[in-house]
Amino acid sequence: MIDKTNNDSASKVRVIANPSSTDQAIVVEFHGSPSWAISLPFYLKCALALIVGLGIVWKSAAWPTLVPLFMLMAGTVAIAIAVGMRAASTARTQIVIDSVRMTMRYGIVSRRVASVELYRVQNVECVSSWWERLLGFGTLIVESSDVNHPRWTLRGIPDVEALREWMNLAAIERRDARGIREVNMGRV
Repeated sequence: MIDKTNNDSASKVRVIANPSSTDQAIVVEFHGSPSWAISLPFYLKCALALIVGLGIVWKSAAWPTLVPLFMLMAGTVAIAIAVGMRAASTARTQIVIDSVRMTMRYGIVSRRVASVELYRVQNVECVSSWWERLLGFGTLIVESSDVNHPRWTLRGIPDVEALREWMNLAAIERRDARGIREVNMGRV
């Protein structure tokens, strides 16, 4: 198997020789984890909860009991665990999108791997809120004819619009290469 890596830091594209076909190489368009910033609203809510808890302890400092302080400490530990779990979950999610399939590996304690062949991809949509656009990422929504996973939602993908365009073209190319035609039933 041949592995050639493009040294351009802006695009992590690798070309790997396909063992089943010597005339067509697999192009890896995206390989990585979602952006950490996808959890930014959650992190801000946790920080706000800590500030509110600190304010409550400050106001109740005249109380003769230490219950508010212990509640703040317990809340701080719970928030720290929740933030850590969210960060670990994002870091342990790995997405690979190449010219043949899309694969997602995720999970902290138990690991799950799911993939869909690109010829099954029917629609690719990208959604970015204003703050996601400012930070340069978005959500990729992939609809496929796969029975087990008909809808994929990939959050925190950098340069999501270019990846959406590439996936649409790659899916059409894979269908053409396999001689598969799409038939719309129902809504048109």
